[in-house]
Amino acid sequence: MSDHRDDNSSPFDDLMAAAPAAGSTPGHSEFTTTFRGYDKAEVDAAIAALTAQRGASSEELAQLKDKHHRLTGTVLEHAATIEQLRAKLAGVESDLAVEQARAVNAEDKVQTLSDELVNAADESTKGRERFEEVLRVAEEQASVIIKNASVQADRLLEAAREEISAQRAAAQADADALRQQAETDAAQARLRIDTELTAHSAQLDREAAHAAEKVSQADQEAAAIRTEAEKGAAALRSLVARESEQSRAEAEEAVREQRMRALEFEESLTRRQDDAQQEFLVLHNQAVAHAERITQDANEQVAASLEHAQRITAKADDFDKLMRAQAQQIEADAKLRSRETLERASVKAQKIIDTVTQHSQSVLRDAEDRTRALRW
Repeated sequence: MSDHRDDNSSPFDDLMAAAPAAGSTPGHSEFTTTFRGYDKAEVDAAIAALTAQRGASSEELAQLKDKHHRLTGTVLEHAATIEQLRAKLAGVESDLAVEQARAVNAEDKVQTLSDELVNAADESTKGRERFEEVLRVAEEQASVIIKNASVQADRLLEAAREEISAQRAAAQADADALRQQAETDAAQARLRIDTELTAHSAQLDREAAHAAEKVSQADQEAAAIRTEAEKGAAALRSLVARESEQSRAEAEEAVREQRMRALEFEESLTRRQDDAQQEFLVLHNQAVAHAERITQDANEQVAASLEHAQRITAKADDFDKLMRAQAQQIEADAKLRSRETLERASVKAQKIIDTVTQHSQSVLRDAEDRTRALRW
């Protein structure tokens, strides 16, 4: 019988002989039913990571607010110091006015003595000499008082001006440094965000092309498997025509079963591809929605910080820009998490396609085994 099989071998017989006999599945095997949906642990982990990032951003926002309050306190301290120096300067000016009043009083006394001298021209020479001595001493005292008061006032005024200038210079330097740092941080954040957005857009384009390629490849594999199944069915019909009536009936039953399996495989493959695409879309939409919620919360926090800072000082605008940069960073991180979720969905879809391919190979091997059994 082996010689008869060799003499009447067909392309289908060659295909059956080349196919491995091991690993065949039972005649009435079906596709395994699995639970479809996203991996809850992975999505929960992604949400927890995004929540932690949001908490870190809130903590950093609180630190920046505290730093702003400290800087505001420093500015107020500088202002208080300037006011104290101004009060001290006013006291010095008051002391100078008192000394000047004393000098004027001394001059008035001298003038009074001069008037008395004129009125008492008939007094003795001794009295005149005494008057001149008193007048000289009074003039010297007035000159010394005026000179000391002027020198002291000049020193105090100069010291006050120098201290005020130093305080103003220090406050201006702090403000300039803070403004420069904020501008630098904002520029760096803007450049980093632009770079990440460009890379993210390119990555999405590549992933879309890769997904389209995978779908096309799956369609091609399905068409190839369907073609092989049709060829096998045609070869099986040719073989049944050369066998006896009993063998022909069994072969026709096998052909019908093969057709049904091919149809079931095609429907299952289509259904699994649709499920994979739906799961991909669901995961993508969930990730995008969660990222939008986190972005909205971050934007609300930044807006509240901006409103609070604008009521305090004009410097709060710089802090608000920094907060917006951090919110955009959070949004970029959320988009990165979404992209990772999409990649995991693509991997799951590929695993489903591989499983379907392996199952189709098992179905073909089972058909080959049945054909051999019919021939024998």
